[in-house]
Amino acid sequence: MSAETLPRGGNAGFAIGVVGVLITGAWVIWQLMTQGHVAFNMSSDGLMWGLPIVAYDFLLMSACGAAIVAALGIAVGVRDFEPLARRATWVALALMIGAAAALLLELGHPVRSLYTIPLNLQVKSPLFWKYLSIVVLGITLLALAANWLAKGEESRPKTALTVAGIAATFAVLTGALLYATLAMRPFWHSGEVPLMMLLEAVLGGLAFTLLAARAAGDRDGQSSAHAARWVAPLVVLTLLFLAFRAVVGLASNLDGLQVWNKVVGSAAFWVEIVFLLLALWLTATAAKRASDGMQTLAMILVIVALAIGKYEFVIAGQLVPLFKGSWAYGLIQYAPSATEWALAALSVFLAYAVYAFGASRFRLAG
Repeated sequence: MSAETLPRGGNAGFAIGVVGVLITGAWVIWQLMTQGHVAFNMSSDGLMWGLPIVAYDFLLMSACGAAIVAALGIAVGVRDFEPLARRATWVALALMIGAAAALLLELGHPVRSLYTIPLNLQVKSPLFWKYLSIVVLGITLLALAANWLAKGEESRPKTALTVAGIAATFAVLTGALLYATLAMRPFWHSGEVPLMMLLEAVLGGLAFTLLAARAAGDRDGQSSAHAARWVAPLVVLTLLFLAFRAVVGLASNLDGLQVWNKVVGSAAFWVEIVFLLLALWLTATAAKRASDGMQTLAMILVIVALAIGKYEFVIAGQLVPLFKGSWAYGLIQYAPSATEWALAALSVFLAYAVYAFGASRFRLAG
Protein backbone atom coordinates (compact mmCIF):
# COMPACT_ATOMS: atom_id res chain seq x y z
CA MET A 1 0.00 0.00 0.00
CA SER A 2 1.51 3.29 -1.02
CA ALA A 3 1.97 6.11 1.43
CA GLU A 4 -0.10 8.40 -0.79
CA THR A 5 -3.24 6.36 -0.08
CA LEU A 6 -2.93 6.71 3.68
CA PRO A 7 -4.55 9.48 5.70
CA ARG A 8 -2.35 12.37 6.67
CA GLY A 9 -1.40 13.06 10.26
CA GLY A 10 -1.79 9.50 11.54
CA ASN A 11 1.70 9.16 13.02
CA ALA A 12 1.49 12.55 14.75
CA GLY A 13 -1.91 11.66 16.15
CA PHE A 14 -0.59 8.34 17.43
CA ALA A 15 2.29 10.12 19.19
CA ILE A 16 -0.11 12.61 20.81
CA GLY A 17 -2.33 9.77 21.96
CA VAL A 18 0.57 7.78 23.42
CA VAL A 19 1.94 10.80 25.29
CA GLY A 20 -1.53 11.51 26.67
CA VAL A 21 -1.92 7.88 27.79
CA LEU A 22 1.47 7.91 29.52
CA ILE A 23 0.82 11.16 31.41
CA THR A 24 -2.76 10.42 32.49
CA GLY A 25 -2.01 6.74 33.08
CA ALA A 26 0.92 7.53 35.38
CA TRP A 27 -1.27 9.85 37.46
CA VAL A 28 -4.17 7.38 37.69
CA ILE A 29 -2.00 4.40 38.60
CA TRP A 30 -0.08 6.42 41.19
CA GLN A 31 -3.32 7.61 42.79
CA LEU A 32 -4.83 4.13 42.82
CA MET A 33 -1.68 2.60 44.30
CA THR A 34 -1.40 5.21 47.05
CA GLN A 35 -5.08 5.86 47.81
CA GLY A 36 -7.03 3.00 46.30
CA HIS A 37 -10.66 3.52 45.38
CA VAL A 38 -10.84 6.51 47.72
CA ALA A 39 -9.26 8.45 44.84
CA PHE A 40 -12.72 8.34 43.26
CA ASN A 41 -15.42 10.56 44.75
CA MET A 42 -18.07 7.87 44.97
CA SER A 43 -19.86 7.40 48.28
CA SER A 44 -21.63 4.85 50.44
CA ASP A 45 -24.78 7.00 50.31
CA GLY A 46 -25.71 5.28 47.06
CA LEU A 47 -23.68 6.96 44.33
CA MET A 48 -21.60 4.01 43.19
CA TRP A 49 -21.01 4.93 39.54
CA GLY A 50 -19.03 8.09 38.84
CA LEU A 51 -17.27 9.71 35.91
CA PRO A 52 -15.21 6.59 34.98
CA ILE A 53 -18.42 4.64 34.41
CA VAL A 54 -19.81 7.57 32.42
CA ALA A 55 -16.69 7.51 30.20
CA TYR A 56 -16.88 3.73 29.86
CA ASP A 57 -20.57 3.72 28.97
CA PHE A 58 -20.30 6.63 26.54
CA LEU A 59 -17.31 5.21 24.66
CA LEU A 60 -18.71 1.68 24.61
CA MET A 61 -22.14 2.75 23.36
CA SER A 62 -20.49 4.92 20.68
CA ALA A 63 -18.31 1.94 19.70
CA CYS A 64 -21.44 -0.16 19.30
CA GLY A 65 -23.00 2.63 17.26
CA ALA A 66 -19.99 2.75 14.94
CA ALA A 67 -20.20 -1.04 14.48
CA ILE A 68 -23.90 -0.68 13.62
CA VAL A 69 -23.05 2.02 11.06
CA ALA A 70 -20.49 -0.32 9.44
CA ALA A 71 -23.00 -3.17 9.40
CA LEU A 72 -25.70 -0.96 7.90
CA GLY A 73 -23.29 0.08 5.14
CA ILE A 74 -22.13 -3.37 4.04
CA ALA A 75 -24.48 -6.00 5.45
CA VAL A 76 -27.75 -4.09 5.06
CA GLY A 77 -26.75 -2.01 2.04
CA VAL A 78 -27.42 1.52 3.23
CA ARG A 79 -25.52 3.27 0.46
CA ASP A 80 -24.75 6.43 2.42
CA PHE A 81 -22.90 4.39 5.05
CA GLU A 82 -21.10 1.98 2.71
CA PRO A 83 -18.04 4.22 2.06
CA LEU A 84 -17.68 4.73 5.82
CA ALA A 85 -17.82 1.05 6.75
CA ARG A 86 -14.07 0.44 6.94
CA ARG A 87 -13.42 3.55 8.96
CA ALA A 88 -16.42 2.91 11.24
CA THR A 89 -15.10 -0.60 11.96
CA TRP A 90 -11.76 0.72 13.18
CA VAL A 91 -13.44 3.57 15.08
CA ALA A 92 -15.57 0.98 16.87
CA LEU A 93 -12.53 -1.05 17.89
CA ALA A 94 -10.63 2.03 19.08
CA LEU A 95 -13.55 3.31 21.16
CA MET A 96 -14.09 -0.14 22.65
CA ILE A 97 -10.47 -0.34 23.80
CA GLY A 98 -10.74 3.11 25.38
CA ALA A 99 -13.95 2.07 27.14
CA ALA A 100 -12.34 -1.11 28.46
CA ALA A 101 -9.50 0.91 30.03
CA ALA A 102 -11.96 3.16 31.87
CA LEU A 103 -13.90 0.21 33.26
CA LEU A 104 -10.97 -2.00 34.23
CA LEU A 105 -9.17 0.78 36.09
CA GLU A 106 -12.39 1.75 37.88
CA LEU A 107 -13.01 -1.77 39.19
CA GLY A 108 -11.28 -2.88 42.34
CA HIS A 109 -10.50 -6.35 40.93
CA PRO A 110 -10.71 -6.03 37.14
CA VAL A 111 -9.28 -9.47 36.34
CA ARG A 112 -11.83 -11.16 38.58
CA SER A 113 -14.71 -9.65 36.61
CA LEU A 114 -13.43 -11.19 33.37
CA TYR A 115 -14.19 -14.71 34.53
CA THR A 116 -16.77 -14.34 37.28
CA ILE A 117 -19.42 -12.70 35.06
CA PRO A 118 -19.57 -15.52 32.48
CA LEU A 119 -18.90 -18.38 34.90
CA ASN A 120 -21.57 -17.32 37.40
CA LEU A 121 -24.18 -17.99 34.68
CA GLN A 122 -26.59 -15.36 35.98
CA VAL A 123 -28.71 -15.65 32.84
CA LYS A 124 -31.50 -13.51 34.29
CA SER A 125 -29.15 -10.54 34.58
CA PRO A 126 -28.77 -8.17 31.61
CA LEU A 127 -25.10 -7.82 32.59
CA PHE A 128 -24.45 -11.47 31.70
CA TRP A 129 -25.80 -11.03 28.17
CA LYS A 130 -24.15 -7.65 27.75
CA TYR A 131 -20.79 -9.21 28.63
CA LEU A 132 -21.25 -12.04 26.11
CA SER A 133 -22.34 -9.68 23.33
CA ILE A 134 -19.36 -7.40 23.97
CA VAL A 135 -17.01 -10.39 23.80
CA VAL A 136 -18.54 -11.46 20.48
CA LEU A 137 -18.34 -7.89 19.17
CA GLY A 138 -14.72 -7.47 20.27
CA ILE A 139 -13.59 -10.76 18.68
CA THR A 140 -15.44 -9.93 15.46
CA LEU A 141 -13.93 -6.44 15.25
CA LEU A 142 -10.43 -7.84 15.83
CA ALA A 143 -10.98 -10.41 13.09
CA LEU A 144 -12.22 -7.71 10.72
CA ALA A 145 -9.22 -5.52 11.54
CA ALA A 146 -6.80 -8.37 10.86
CA ASN A 147 -8.40 -9.73 7.70
CA TRP A 148 -10.21 -6.79 6.12
CA LEU A 149 -8.53 -3.58 7.16
CA ALA A 150 -4.90 -4.59 7.66
CA LYS A 151 -4.65 -6.62 4.45
CA GLY A 152 -6.25 -3.92 2.34
CA GLU A 153 -8.69 -6.30 0.72
CA GLU A 154 -11.59 -4.89 -1.25
CA SER A 155 -13.96 -7.64 -0.12
CA ARG A 156 -17.32 -7.03 1.49
CA PRO A 157 -17.40 -9.18 4.66
CA LYS A 158 -21.17 -9.21 5.02
CA THR A 159 -21.29 -12.14 7.42
CA ALA A 160 -18.73 -10.72 9.85
CA LEU A 161 -20.29 -7.27 9.79
CA THR A 162 -23.74 -8.78 10.30
CA VAL A 163 -22.45 -10.54 13.42
CA ALA A 164 -20.83 -7.29 14.58
CA GLY A 165 -24.02 -5.30 14.00
CA ILE A 166 -26.22 -7.81 15.83
CA ALA A 167 -23.76 -8.10 18.74
CA ALA A 168 -23.47 -4.31 18.99
CA THR A 169 -27.24 -3.83 18.98
CA PHE A 170 -27.66 -6.54 21.60
CA ALA A 171 -24.93 -4.98 23.76
CA VAL A 172 -26.64 -1.57 23.67
CA LEU A 173 -30.09 -2.97 24.49
CA THR A 174 -28.92 -5.26 27.30
CA GLY A 175 -26.76 -2.45 28.67
CA ALA A 176 -29.81 -0.20 28.65
CA LEU A 177 -31.78 -2.85 30.55
CA LEU A 178 -29.20 -2.60 33.35
CA TYR A 179 -30.68 0.83 33.98
CA ALA A 180 -34.27 0.42 32.84
CA THR A 181 -35.02 -2.61 35.05
CA LEU A 182 -33.92 -0.92 38.30
CA ALA A 183 -37.31 -0.07 39.81
CA MET A 184 -35.69 1.57 42.84
CA ARG A 185 -34.19 4.19 40.51
CA PRO A 186 -37.21 5.95 38.91
CA PHE A 187 -34.97 8.26 36.88
CA TRP A 188 -33.76 5.18 34.97
CA HIS A 189 -36.76 2.88 35.31
CA SER A 190 -38.58 3.52 32.04
CA GLY A 191 -39.52 1.56 28.96
CA GLU A 192 -38.15 4.08 26.49
CA VAL A 193 -34.59 3.92 27.87
CA PRO A 194 -33.39 1.02 25.63
CA LEU A 195 -34.64 2.73 22.47
CA MET A 196 -33.20 6.08 23.59
CA MET A 197 -29.79 4.53 24.27
CA LEU A 198 -29.80 2.72 20.91
CA LEU A 199 -30.56 6.02 19.18
CA GLU A 200 -27.79 7.83 21.07
CA ALA A 201 -25.35 5.00 20.35
CA VAL A 202 -25.92 5.17 16.59
CA LEU A 203 -25.73 8.98 16.63
CA GLY A 204 -22.51 8.89 18.66
CA GLY A 205 -20.91 6.20 16.50
CA LEU A 206 -21.83 8.09 13.34
CA ALA A 207 -20.51 11.38 14.75
CA PHE A 208 -17.16 9.85 15.71
CA THR A 209 -16.85 8.20 12.29
CA LEU A 210 -17.73 11.35 10.36
CA LEU A 211 -15.35 13.42 12.49
CA ALA A 212 -12.55 10.92 11.77
CA ALA A 213 -13.40 10.94 8.06
CA ARG A 214 -13.26 14.72 7.86
CA ALA A 215 -10.01 14.85 9.82
CA ALA A 216 -8.52 12.39 7.31
CA GLY A 217 -9.63 14.46 4.36
CA ASP A 218 -11.97 11.75 3.16
CA ARG A 219 -13.67 12.85 -0.05
CA ASP A 220 -14.44 9.50 -1.70
CA GLY A 221 -17.81 9.94 -3.33
CA GLN A 222 -18.64 12.73 -0.89
CA SER A 223 -19.28 9.95 1.62
CA SER A 224 -19.12 12.22 4.62
CA ALA A 225 -21.62 14.73 3.24
CA HIS A 226 -24.05 12.00 2.18
CA ALA A 227 -23.89 10.15 5.49
CA ALA A 228 -24.15 13.39 7.46
CA ARG A 229 -27.72 13.88 6.31
CA TRP A 230 -28.66 11.13 8.76
CA VAL A 231 -27.39 13.24 11.65
CA ALA A 232 -30.22 15.78 11.55
CA PRO A 233 -33.12 13.31 12.01
CA LEU A 234 -31.17 11.44 14.70
CA VAL A 235 -30.58 14.72 16.54
CA VAL A 236 -34.28 15.60 16.29
CA LEU A 237 -35.24 12.24 17.83
CA THR A 238 -32.65 12.71 20.57
CA LEU A 239 -34.06 16.13 21.40
CA LEU A 240 -37.59 14.72 21.51
CA PHE A 241 -36.57 11.95 23.90
CA LEU A 242 -34.78 14.45 26.12
CA ALA A 243 -37.65 16.96 26.08
CA PHE A 244 -40.40 14.46 26.85
CA ARG A 245 -38.38 12.76 29.59
CA ALA A 246 -37.79 16.15 31.19
CA VAL A 247 -41.45 17.18 30.96
CA VAL A 248 -42.66 13.91 32.47
CA GLY A 249 -40.01 14.07 35.19
CA LEU A 250 -40.86 17.65 36.15
CA ALA A 251 -44.61 16.96 36.18
CA SER A 252 -44.35 13.79 38.27
CA ASN A 253 -44.54 13.64 42.06
CA LEU A 254 -42.95 10.17 42.16
CA ASP A 255 -40.17 10.01 44.71
CA GLY A 256 -36.90 9.84 42.79
CA LEU A 257 -37.93 12.04 39.89
CA GLN A 258 -37.44 15.26 41.85
CA VAL A 259 -33.87 15.13 40.59
CA TRP A 260 -35.20 16.47 37.28
CA ASN A 261 -35.43 19.91 38.91
CA LYS A 262 -31.70 19.80 39.49
CA VAL A 263 -30.98 18.47 36.00
CA VAL A 264 -33.08 21.07 34.18
CA GLY A 265 -31.76 23.81 36.44
CA SER A 266 -28.14 23.04 35.58
CA ALA A 267 -26.14 24.91 32.95
CA ALA A 268 -24.90 21.61 31.47
CA PHE A 269 -28.45 20.59 30.50
CA TRP A 270 -28.96 23.76 28.46
CA VAL A 271 -25.49 23.51 26.92
CA GLU A 272 -26.51 20.03 25.74
CA ILE A 273 -29.72 21.40 24.23
CA VAL A 274 -27.97 24.32 22.51
CA PHE A 275 -25.22 22.11 21.12
CA LEU A 276 -27.75 19.66 19.67
CA LEU A 277 -29.74 22.51 18.12
CA LEU A 278 -26.57 23.98 16.60
CA ALA A 279 -25.61 20.56 15.24
CA LEU A 280 -29.09 20.26 13.75
CA TRP A 281 -28.73 23.62 12.04
CA LEU A 282 -25.27 22.72 10.70
CA THR A 283 -26.46 19.43 9.19
CA ALA A 284 -29.94 20.40 8.03
CA THR A 285 -28.99 21.47 4.49
CA ALA A 286 -26.75 19.97 1.82
CA ALA A 287 -24.73 23.18 1.48
CA LYS A 288 -23.76 23.17 5.15
CA ARG A 289 -23.04 19.43 5.14
CA ALA A 290 -20.65 19.91 2.23
CA SER A 291 -18.52 22.33 4.25
CA ASP A 292 -15.54 20.76 6.00
CA GLY A 293 -15.57 23.27 8.82
CA MET A 294 -19.31 23.15 9.47
CA GLN A 295 -19.51 19.38 9.44
CA THR A 296 -16.48 19.03 11.71
CA LEU A 297 -17.99 21.52 14.14
CA ALA A 298 -21.35 19.75 14.01
CA MET A 299 -19.80 16.37 14.88
CA ILE A 300 -17.85 17.87 17.78
CA LEU A 301 -21.03 19.50 19.10
CA VAL A 302 -22.91 16.19 18.85
CA ILE A 303 -20.17 14.26 20.67
CA VAL A 304 -19.91 16.82 23.48
CA ALA A 305 -23.71 17.00 23.84
CA LEU A 306 -24.04 13.22 24.02
CA ALA A 307 -21.23 13.06 26.59
CA ILE A 308 -23.04 15.64 28.74
CA GLY A 309 -26.27 13.68 28.36
CA LYS A 310 -24.59 10.44 29.41
CA TYR A 311 -23.14 12.16 32.48
CA GLU A 312 -26.57 13.52 33.40
CA PHE A 313 -28.22 10.15 32.90
CA VAL A 314 -25.75 8.07 34.90
CA ILE A 315 -25.12 10.53 37.73
CA ALA A 316 -28.59 12.04 38.15
CA GLY A 317 -30.10 8.59 38.43
CA GLN A 318 -28.13 8.07 41.65
CA LEU A 319 -28.52 11.46 43.33
CA VAL A 320 -31.71 10.58 45.21
CA PRO A 321 -30.65 8.43 48.21
CA LEU A 322 -32.32 5.05 48.45
CA PHE A 323 -32.76 5.40 52.22
CA LYS A 324 -33.41 9.09 52.81
CA GLY A 325 -33.44 10.05 56.45
CA SER A 326 -31.33 7.09 57.58
CA TRP A 327 -27.99 8.66 56.80
CA ALA A 328 -28.49 10.89 53.77
CA TYR A 329 -30.72 13.97 53.46
CA GLY A 330 -31.67 15.74 50.28
CA LEU A 331 -29.77 14.93 47.11
CA ILE A 332 -26.34 13.35 47.16
CA GLN A 333 -23.58 15.79 46.27
CA TYR A 334 -21.03 14.61 43.73
CA ALA A 335 -18.18 16.15 41.76
CA PRO A 336 -15.56 14.06 39.92
CA SER A 337 -12.11 13.97 41.49
CA ALA A 338 -8.91 14.80 39.63
CA THR A 339 -8.22 11.07 39.37
CA GLU A 340 -11.61 10.47 37.77
CA TRP A 341 -11.00 13.22 35.22
CA ALA A 342 -7.56 11.77 34.50
CA LEU A 343 -9.04 8.30 33.98
CA ALA A 344 -11.66 9.68 31.59
CA ALA A 345 -8.89 11.50 29.69
CA LEU A 346 -6.81 8.31 29.67
CA SER A 347 -9.62 6.37 28.01
CA VAL A 348 -10.06 9.09 25.36
CA PHE A 349 -6.31 9.31 24.66
CA LEU A 350 -6.09 5.53 24.37
CA ALA A 351 -9.00 5.38 21.93
CA TYR A 352 -7.40 8.20 19.91
CA ALA A 353 -4.00 6.48 19.88
CA VAL A 354 -5.52 3.20 18.67
CA TYR A 355 -7.49 4.98 15.95
CA ALA A 356 -4.47 7.02 14.83
CA PHE A 357 -2.37 3.84 14.67
CA GLY A 358 -4.82 2.26 12.26
CA ALA A 359 -5.31 5.49 10.31
CA SER A 360 -1.56 5.68 9.66
CA ARG A 361 -1.33 2.08 8.41
CA PHE A 362 -4.65 1.09 6.86
CA ARG A 363 -6.64 2.52 4.02
CA LEU A 364 -9.82 3.29 5.91
CA ALA A 365 -11.54 5.33 3.20
CA GLY A 366 -14.19 3.38 1.32
